[in-house]
Amino acid sequence: MSSSSRVRVGTLVPFAEGKSGSPNASPPMPSIPILEGSNVVGRSNLVAVDKRVSRKHLSLRALPDGSVEVVEGPNPIVVRSEGQRRKVCAQQKAKVMHDDVLELIPGEYFMKYVNTSDERKSSTSVESHDLKKGKRHSEEDSVAAKRNRQVMEDEALARTLQESFAEESTSVTEVLSSLDSVGSSERNKERTDSVGPLKDVLPLTFRLMRVQGLPSWTNTSTVTIQDVIQGEVLLAVLSNYMVDMDWLLTACPSLRKVPHVLVLHGEDGASLEHLKKTKPANWILHKPPLPISFGTHHSKAMLLVYPQGIRVVVHTANLIHVDWNNKSQGLWTQDFPWKEANDMSTNIGFENDLVDYLRALKWPEFRVNLPVAGDVNINAAFFRKFDYSSSTVRLIGSVPGYHVGPNMKKWGHMKLRSVLEECVFEKQFCKSPLIYQFSSLGSLDEKWMSEFACSLSAGKADDGSQLGIGKPLIVWPTVEDVRCSIEGYAAGSCIPSPQKNVEKDFLRKYWSRWKADHVGRWYALPFPAAT
Repeated sequence: MSSSSRVRVGTLVPFAEGKSGSPNASPPMPSIPILEGSNVVGRSNLVAVDKRVSRKHLSLRALPDGSVEVVEGPNPIVVRSEGQRRKVCAQQKAKVMHDDVLELIPGEYFMKYVNTSDERKSSTSVESHDLKKGKRHSEEDSVAAKRNRQVMEDEALARTLQESFAEESTSVTEVLSSLDSVGSSERNKERTDSVGPLKDVLPLTFRLMRVQGLPSWTNTSTVTIQDVIQGEVLLAVLSNYMVDMDWLLTACPSLRKVPHVLVLHGEDGASLEHLKKTKPANWILHKPPLPISFGTHHSKAMLLVYPQGIRVVVHTANLIHVDWNNKSQGLWTQDFPWKEANDMSTNIGFENDLVDYLRALKWPEFRVNLPVAGDVNINAAFFRKFDYSSSTVRLIGSVPGYHVGPNMKKWGHMKLRSVLEECVFEKQFCKSPLIYQFSSLGSLDEKWMSEFACSLSAGKADDGSQLGIGKPLIVWPTVEDVRCSIEGYAAGSCIPSPQKNVEKDFLRKYWSRWKADHVGRWYALPFPAAT
């Protein structure tokens, strides 16, 4: 039967979330007539191309009574009916009635189904329709309130953890104040707003990065690269794997004003040649040595030296646009003041962690003149000039090679084991699950997995007993996760691994899916890769 001879039984009408009946502002879609029989909804129905929406995103079968059945869809959609929100995955079916809402991508592309016969009836029953609509909105508001409450609870938990760390050290607020108190009062007054790490947002040392295209509530307390690199930076050390110099200088133009910048990277070939051509003249490039034939340098960190102290940042994103804008990434950051002259000989675990790792990178020393330190060599030892006594974490470095003797517990999971063995935990942490998340999968075996689990489960309970080995869980995205992410299938390029590594039988019991609906991150794939 040709479409011209088929009867229209309803219409899919786009609307913006929370504004029923108004045009869908972003991304736009036209109304879609639904004809009796089979209907296909897909990318061709969009005004702007979005590769997350396939050409045949879902098939609908419209019945003579005006009801519609979702009969096929390789991509997950959401059907909202009578206050209930149901996710419909591939090969599943769902009934769609008048006034029900379809989300072609969970959280986006809202389409309300309007039955033609019910549309006619609505003119004579506006009052009852409004009551029904009001009830539905009330239920949706309840869901939104529950979601916001969950976000607040998560943030409250994070604040509680931060406060517990601060009981044994200087609080984050005090650290910021101490940075501002160094140097002349007039100079500090000028820099009060520019150097405080994350002023006007929650005083936590861990942040998610802002993701473009998500609802505003999901980006609460997130940061951009400009939030991290700000103020009068005298010296910057940027460590990463991939570096897009054109994007970096555009996204963070203040970097052009930094007089001394060292970039530690893992680039090679044509990418490295382009990096050399596009870098500012005063920037130094260094690719750390790899003593073995496997791996690459991909430690993601920043060391930013200010007149008041240093900002240490450990993050999970390459210095490229898609990592800082399209994926769920995170960073840890804390500021530390310069040491007093009589404290130069003192050091703590965090300081040794940092300096030992920087020494292993073997960058060529260079000499600079800093207003607050004079003429100094920039090497690993230079970073002992800062007071890390307020640090709330330990750094676990990973250095390629084969380590024996004392070096066995200096790097990697054996270093983590030695740190945790000195920690005491509450009884509730006994046999806590072990969650592993990474962006590339090497060749794992049972023996190594067992060793790794032992390292992560090290430590004692407050009654003196061992914590016990927790259940390991490997978070790895499914095809559906990739397809429905912000970048669609293109995001799959960020999870490289040979099929033979992923399909090992013994790994099946470890696989787990990542989900963060309550913070709106279910369609921004997480790819942390900081080591």
